[in-house]
Amino acid sequence: MRVKYWKTGILLISVLLLVSVTPNSLAGNYDRTFSSQVQFGLVSHELYVSVPSSLYDYYSGKTHSIRRDSQYATFVTPDAFQSIADNIRNLTRDKPRSDEEFANTVLQLVHQVQYAIGDLEYPVETLVENSGKCDTLSLLAASIMKAGGLDVVLLYHKEVHHINVGVHLPYEPHGTWWWLPPTGYEYNGKKYWIAECTPATEWKVGDVPPLLADTKPSIISLENSEQSSPAHVSSNLDKPLNSSSISINLSSDLLDIDDNERTLTISGSISPAYPNESIAVYFSQDRIHYNASKTETDDLGEYSFSWNLTSPGTYYIKTSWSGTSDYAGADSETLTVFIGFPKSLIQFEGPNYYYDYGFAPVAIHELRVRQGVKEFLDLNFSGTGVLLTGNFIILQSGQSITIPRDGPIPVPMEDIVIKKGEQPLRLPDNMEQTTNNKFGFILRNSGGNNYTVAVRGMNDYDMVQINKRSENRTAFINASTGIRENTWYTVVAKISKGEITAELRDINGTILESVAAGDDAVRTDELVMLIANNTDRAVAFKNLRVETLDKPAQPLPEENEKAVNEPDLLAPYVAFAIFFATISAAVIYKKRKSFLRQKRNGSFTG
Repeated sequence: MRVKYWKTGILLISVLLLVSVTPNSLAGNYDRTFSSQVQFGLVSHELYVSVPSSLYDYYSGKTHSIRRDSQYATFVTPDAFQSIADNIRNLTRDKPRSDEEFANTVLQLVHQVQYAIGDLEYPVETLVENSGKCDTLSLLAASIMKAGGLDVVLLYHKEVHHINVGVHLPYEPHGTWWWLPPTGYEYNGKKYWIAECTPATEWKVGDVPPLLADTKPSIISLENSEQSSPAHVSSNLDKPLNSSSISINLSSDLLDIDDNERTLTISGSISPAYPNESIAVYFSQDRIHYNASKTETDDLGEYSFSWNLTSPGTYYIKTSWSGTSDYAGADSETLTVFIGFPKSLIQFEGPNYYYDYGFAPVAIHELRVRQGVKEFLDLNFSGTGVLLTGNFIILQSGQSITIPRDGPIPVPMEDIVIKKGEQPLRLPDNMEQTTNNKFGFILRNSGGNNYTVAVRGMNDYDMVQINKRSENRTAFINASTGIRENTWYTVVAKISKGEITAELRDINGTILESVAAGDDAVRTDELVMLIANNTDRAVAFKNLRVETLDKPAQPLPEENEKAVNEPDLLAPYVAFAIFFATISAAVIYKKRKSFLRQKRNGSFTG
């Protein structure tokens, strides 16, 4: 009798679904529009900017704490802002003193971002949230300036806890007021002119806020700034960006049993179909921290990426295209992918024990998950009914050899060749698995307007009980024998007081299995759909949703109001160098946007 792996698959796939029904917090692109004036303010332009949400997620998930001043440089991300820098350069390239005008135009853009006290953030976050304090605004300005080819540094005025940017120019900048000399600082034989990034007034390169006039900043080099971003912000001058799209798919081929790795192929296409476009591939196991890789499109605008993995677990995968000068970038759907524990390459059944030959680190998991079958997703709803919808695909990602103890050619244990790094994992005889363990969805009317939705692993006893109830109380679909690998399926299941319906469709929308029970089936109060699974496979889900049939009016989105509290050093100049008195205002702190952000410990308050 063979050692089966049904319960392992049931356990981990169910845990996967528990995560999958959590909706994405962010979707689509973040769009912003900025104004700029060049040629001494006589010509005005609009800059349209679009940020894919995946790029925002990527930077939001990175660490935000710093231990020494020099680490501010790692928050400067010029590659992500290359498009914005190129567009501003196109406005200023042929102008006299083009570097100075480029830097001043960047300051115009950054001054349009609201000042608000908050955490230390990456420039992409500041751009998306349209707010920041002196350090985050300076990081944004430095990123764009550096992307445009300027030699810039960060200026840290420790006495007043303030950061701005230093810009190297081969000449003395004009500044705003002709009778006041510009302010600059020597560093490594070069003069870096101060560039104030907070929006108290329209500071230009060389203008120094009054309370900084007598300070001597420490200078932070940007040699350690980020060299490459996984994707880019897209932008266009004087014309809104067109929308684009990117698809994602997952496939797998059978592997040789001697290959310890399992390979999944992530593929898709962009529209419009441009060749040689960079595609970012994001991976996460917690939807907070993301790793990124890159690939490119071919002549048809299609891309492919081979994902080699050795460790089991749940992964979230999405791809992103940064767009062009005419098209905004786009993100694909997010796939939730389960990678099961790898099957042993050899399973040998001895007289009293089962021996699984595999890798020692998985031994504890192999034993733990065989401790029974239970319910892993149990949601309660109140309303007129519930609806479950989603897509799934089953992928083969490994294979094994089983040698039965009562086979026609028994093989002594001493004759089994064990690969390097493997060892026998001994399982007692009472761990014997049955062939009826299943994985499935269960929707149930608990009475009145109360409903439950469960994702369960079911053993022989569960199956017997379901079969008994199905005669008069349960609407039942067993789709476990008809599911093919490498094929997407759609499931739609609904239960309410007067109706039970369920459909399993293929990629073309053809109904493969269905069940319906209406008002005449007054005693039918349960819907069960079974799908078998196994740990030598990978399973991906997308668009899995469980929701009530009630559709209440959606509340208006909360306004993300941020009040401004300008420090004394931002007291603005007025005409002819007369200064207004210091401005004091109440502060409304913005809400922290995620659990991770609550953990941050930004060391600068600006």
